[in-house]
Amino acid sequence: MLNEDFFGRISIVFVMTVMATSSAIPLFRYFRQDNSAGSLAIVTQLASTAFLLLLLVMTITRLPPKGTAQGIEPRVTAVAGTFMILLALNLTPALQNGAAQMTALCLILIGTASSIFCLYWLGRSFSLMATARRLVTTGPYSIVRHPLYICEAVFVLGMVLSHLSLLMVALSAFQFLLQYRRVRNEEAILRQTFPEYDDYAKRVPMLLPRFLSGAIPNSGGE
Repeated sequence: MLNEDFFGRISIVFVMTVMATSSAIPLFRYFRQDNSAGSLAIVTQLASTAFLLLLLVMTITRLPPKGTAQGIEPRVTAVAGTFMILLALNLTPALQNGAAQMTALCLILIGTASSIFCLYWLGRSFSLMATARRLVTTGPYSIVRHPLYICEAVFVLGMVLSHLSLLMVALSAFQFLLQYRRVRNEEAILRQTFPEYDDYAKRVPMLLPRFLSGAIPNSGGE
């Protein structure tokens, strides 16, 4: 398990370093062009870069695993669920609509900023794969069991609006299915590793806060 975690960490660090660098490069262009880009776009790019750098730091400093989902399916699902949106962006052109792009930027900024907040609480327990390191039940994790996925979904919705097309909608829908499967894989290994997880799951809904799950019949909350 330790060897697998080590090589997995090296791979993720490499990918995140490339992504963080790619995200930071446009910032230098923005500032060299005397703020020719909109301020919202700059703030959004800064937030995205900060999020990727935080992911990089958390991956490097994360705790050793206490349990990891077995088999290839959880690993393929985790990788595909993480990077499907990048494939979608490369296959679809940006929508030429100023109002849509402004709304998309707002969603991307909200999703990124809230993801940073969740990642701060998750801390060294962060993992791309379905791995149990430490059970986090405070902060946003006291409202729903998987707040980071909700925040990332807001980010993805912004990307969908920015590159709106049938293909983009189809690929993002597939990504949402993959992410839900990731949640189930993580739930399984957390229950297996931490006996107290069942009590936590009874108190805290999976994805929708209680004030929403109570208003929506048969929603995903427990």
